[in-house]
Amino acid sequence: MAKIKPKCVIIGAGTYGQVYKEYLSDNYKVIGFFDDDITLIGKTINNTKVIGSINDVHNYIKKDSSISVFVIIGNNDLRVKLLDSYYKLGYKTPSFIHKSVFIHHSVVLNRAIYILPGSNIMPLTIINNYVMVSMGVNIAHHVIIETGCFLSQGSNIGASILIKQKSFIGIASTIMTGVSSIGEKSTIGAGAVIIKDVPDGATVVGNPGKIIKISKV
Repeated sequence: MAKIKPKCVIIGAGTYGQVYKEYLSDNYKVIGFFDDDITLIGKTINNTKVIGSINDVHNYIKKDSSISVFVIIGNNDLRVKLLDSYYKLGYKTPSFIHKSVFIHHSVVLNRAIYILPGSNIMPLTIINNYVMVSMGVNIAHHVIIETGCFLSQGSNIGASILIKQKSFIGIASTIMTGVSSIGEKSTIGAGAVIIKDVPDGATVVGNPGKIIKISKV
């Protein structure tokens, strides 16, 4: 007899949400998407319907509290806001960690963390709530990743680095061991090589990384 899969919905019907739908389908029955793009509502994407807007999620979950909610949105502020509100309302907001990910048993993983295939996380690292880690990311030992960060595909994080909340780490960027912190809401550009600390709100690009902008946090 086939095992009955638990049900889930995905917040975010964009391309990243569509990718997660394919991965989540291995373990969940994906009921549908919710998205605030009104042009998508009612459409079927990858054989999955866009049921309604983000505001419609509450009424839907009230009808069936067994449904898990995954928020697959790259905007760190919005993802954190939604997941935190769902958690406080008592909704199921599980993590998704692909089976191919290597995570040492000493790593601390907190709430609603999403990690895609091929990533490696070394011992004594801490990953806080609502962090997204894309494919092929390497995280060395004694790293602390604060709430709501996004680590893009192929990024490399050296040892003993604090990545402060809601930072964005670009594709194939490298943060070298010896850096102590990456500032809150900072942006590390694609392919950048970071060799010194990054202040809050900074955008850093290039090799070696140079600050091109600092925004108010």
